Amino acid sequence: MLKMKKLIILCVLLFAVAIIHAQNTDSLKYKYTNQTIYRYGGSFMKGTERLVFPALQSEFSMSELGLAFYTKAKKYRTTSIVLRTIALAASLSALAVISNNNLTNNRRNLAYGLLGGQLVFSIAAGRYGILSTQNLDKALWQRNKDLLFPAR
Repeated sequence: MLKMKKLIILCVLLFAVAIIHAQNTDSLKYKYTNQTIYRYGGSFMKGTERLVFPALQSEFSMSELGLAFYTKAKKYRTTSIVLRTIALAASLSALAVISNNNLTNNRRNLAYGLLGGQLVFSIAAGRYGILSTQNLDKALWQRNKDLLFPAR
């Protein structure tokens, strides 16, 4: 009987301790679930809200380092878009030169030069796209870290 009383008291105490230490709505789990940002295909998710790249800038108010990485990512992304546009223009120019029925040596060399330029600009655009993605990943990681574990 004494053992049963001790077991009941122990269960009540453990239950009370569990209730006292239970997480509330302002806990780390709530912040992680509803306020961190992660990639979801070509867009980003914050809780149940879908964000696009330009809307991310306002999310970096609590993270200076995250904002710096985001700014670099934005710069690299803009450079990548410009280089992709130039590559497309070079491709279309090469097609215009090639479509001419009378291809002389000079026109053929021009077409090869434009196609080579397209290749170079496409590779450079790809590299800047990778740099943009890497910096954006660093920015999101830093922002989420600063959100979950703020400096004291």
